[in-house]
This record gives sequence, structure tokens and C-alpha cells, in this order.
Amino acid sequence: MQNNYALISVYNKKNLKFLCKTLTSFNIKIIASGNTKKEINKIGYKCAELSKFTGFKEILNGRVKTLHPKVHASLLYKRSSTQDTNEFKRLNFPNIIYLIVNLYPFKKIIKSTYDIDNIIEMIDIGGTTLLRAAAKNYKYLTPIPDVNYYKTLIQELNKYNGKTSLEFRRFMALKTFKLTADYDTNIFKWFNKSNNKKDNKKIKLKYGENNNQKSFFLKTNLSNIIDNQINGKKIGYNNILDISDGLSCINEFKTPTCVIIKHNNPCGVATDQNIEKSFIKAFNSDPTSAFGGIILFNRKIDKKISKKLFDYFFEAIVAPSFDKKSLDILKNNKKLILIKSSNLPKKIVNNKKSVISGTLFQKFNDSIINHKNIKQVTSKKCSSKLINDLIFALKVAKHVKSNAIVLAHNYQTLGIGAGQMNRYDALKLALSKYKKKFSNKKFVCASDAFFPFLDSIKLLKKNNCEAIVQPHGSINDNKIVDYAKKNKLTLFFSKNRYFKH
Repeated sequence: MQNNYALISVYNKKNLKFLCKTLTSFNIKIIASGNTKKEINKIGYKCAELSKFTGFKEILNGRVKTLHPKVHASLLYKRSSTQDTNEFKRLNFPNIIYLIVNLYPFKKIIKSTYDIDNIIEMIDIGGTTLLRAAAKNYKYLTPIPDVNYYKTLIQELNKYNGKTSLEFRRFMALKTFKLTADYDTNIFKWFNKSNNKKDNKKIKLKYGENNNQKSFFLKTNLSNIIDNQINGKKIGYNNILDISDGLSCINEFKTPTCVIIKHNNPCGVATDQNIEKSFIKAFNSDPTSAFGGIILFNRKIDKKISKKLFDYFFEAIVAPSFDKKSLDILKNNKKLILIKSSNLPKKIVNNKKSVISGTLFQKFNDSIINHKNIKQVTSKKCSSKLINDLIFALKVAKHVKSNAIVLAHNYQTLGIGAGQMNRYDALKLALSKYKKKFSNKKFVCASDAFFPFLDSIKLLKKNNCEAIVQPHGSINDNKIVDYAKKNKLTLFFSKNRYFKH
């Protein structure tokens, strides 16, 4: 007597134990492929490898497993046809009468990521083909397209001594075609939505700054942050704000630079010969604040730095590109947001802010900071390295919330004071961070606006400060210049002010 088989190929491996127990109790042999076979063996049931019968192993990293003529012949041959039966017998292939398949969770994956490659891999080809074949031949086969039907199948098998009724098989064929139709509809909708970017400008986000605030992202450019996400959880409102601010900051620099952003403020910035050294310096600037932050680079991410990055918790990594080996490492963290920045705009055109009674507009602050935009107002001779450190610090200060103070040495931030209601408190905050790790180092100081009183200058002199850069415009400018000269402090005035609110 010919043995009867169940072919099992499932993504969701829940409740397989109960299913296999019932099938084997009625002497129904089990065939499976790949990870399904491993799981069935793991829970203690015998299971034959599909490739043993087809003579064809899985290829293309599992993309082709069950797409084989012998498999589909077993699913599609009409048992009532002598010609079909004789033709099938010559194939020497198991007689499959139960097909248990559930599909890759396409609908679920499009809700959790914007990574196009990951989404494409979740389009099930073999599974839908198997299910449609079995459903078409429901007079002889039982298709089971979802784990939720296991219980019903088990009841049917117990009722009919290891068999199923025609009524049940037709019902399952109906459910199968409904499921595959819905599955294909979801794929079509996703492709249609992705390809019609002009009709897809408004993207709903999970929530705003806080979970009681509704929010959405309005695309203003075909190349935007969301469309350039290549891994990770769905990007949120706060993520987008931080990434945008981080990009504005890192675009100030041409040499290999790393910027770490937390709550719209840089907490660590560094430039060096390569991004690995830049990362170490930027992270060491303020490791506590860097935890859970957004980290940005202006060079390609490779395997070497990926190994270092993987040891720390960041919400997102942003870089112009990622090589294949780096992605193999970083994509092991399914929640880690990866953004490819090479195609993103270099700057915001305008700032817009809603206020009570209207909306404020202003041109983005795209003023360039270089040697031409700062002027020394003290006579003490200083090195080009010191001037470059001042320019570095001022570039960072431009992107720190006011009142903003940045302390730096050797193209590394040593302390950042952000968002304080007075400049003296911002300085004290920056110094408190500096003293934790760098108290033996001399540093330069950049301020986003002028120091209105001598108290800040005196505090800087007391704490190893070599040079200061600040905008001019205070009624006390002359007093500050005189104090700097008398105390051998190098002082530069910048052409522009750099408030950021």
C-alpha cells in the first residue's frame, strides 16, 4: 500500500508539535525542507528532507527550495486519472495529500521597516505556488495555509481516522485562495505606493515627540531620510529630528568626522585621519550622553568600524555608504536604524516654525565658518593648529542649542554646554563635562554669542583655556579684549552670531 505524506514548509513554527503528533499517529509520513525540517527533528519527530526525493538541494540562499516539477506533480496529479497516476508513479516520488504551508509575513514586515531589500525578501514565491497548486487539486489534497487551522485539521483527522472530508478540503481551498489573493494584494499595494512617490508625500509616524502626539513626515524631496533607510525599526519623529540636525552638523566638515547627536544637540564630535579614530574620539567626549544616540559619519562604514559600533547602543547609524561586510555585522541588530546619506540634500533650504497666531519662516543658517570669518583681536601669536581648533569648535557650536559653549582640543569636543538660559551656566556645564576626563588638557572655547560679562572669561582663564572665539557686539567687548590681553588669552571675534533655538 502506498504511503501518504504531508509536506510541511512553514515560516511560523508555532504548534508544530501538536500537528506532527497527530500526523504520525495516523502513519502519515512527514517531508520538510530547510529550517522546518530542523525544527521538526528538534521537537522529536522523524522528518525526511525534501531534497532527498527531488535530488535537488536548496539554492540561492533558500530562495529556491520547493519549486520542483516532482513536488508540483505530486500536488497536481488527478488521482482519478489513470494517465496521471501512471505518469506520476514513474517519477518515484512520495504521494503528498496534506500540504501545510504558512507564508513569509509580508504585511508585518512592511509595518516594521523601510528597508526595501528586507521587504523584497519577504515576498513568498514557493509558498504561494505550493498552496495554489494544492487548493486547485482540493478533491484529493488538503491545503492548510495558516497555523490557526491546525486545530481544525487535527479534529478532522481524528473524526475521519486520518483522512479529511471533501467538504473540509473545499473549505480549506477557499481559505487558501482568499489568503493568497490578500497576500498578493498587499504586495501590489506596497509596490504601487513605493513607485508613486508623488502620491505618497505624507507618511504617518508612530507618534510625535511624545506618545500622545500624532505626527507625520511630509516629503519635500524624492531623496529623503525615510526612503534611504536600509535597516532597522520604523524610524520615528525624534529620530528624524536628530538625524537632520546631525547631517547639518557633519556637513560642516570635509575631513573624516564623526558626530554623535542626542536630543537635537551634538554630544560628541571629532575629526581625525580616519573615521575609526574620529569615532573613538567623539565617543570618548561624552560616553554617557552618547548612549542611545544617533551617530553620523562622512565616510563609508567598513567591517573594522562596524565591529566597534556593534558593541555600543545607538538608535541609528548614518553614513554615505556601508560596505557588504559591515552590513553583515550591523544587520544582526534588527532594530538598529541604518541610513545611507550619500543621496540626501546637504542642507535645509528654509526653517519653518509654527507659533501661536501664525508661522515663522527664515533662511537656513548656511554661513561658512573658516579663517576669513574670524578675526584675532589680541596680539598674542598663535599657531595655525590653535586657529583650526577654534574653527572646529565654532562649527560645532553653530549646531548646539543656545546658549551654547563648546570646548575643544585637537579636533575633539571636550565639553559641550547646551540650551542654558544664561551663558555662564552653559560654560559651567561644558566645564563640568571637560573635568570628568580631560582636566589636564588645555583647550579652546567657542561661544555661539558674545560673552556679556567678564565672569565667563575669568572662569575660562582659571581652567586651562588657551583661546576663545565669540561673536562681537556686547557693550563690554572692550573690557573683554583688555582682560584677554592682560592675561595672555588669545581672543577671536567671529563675523556672525550662531543662535539656534
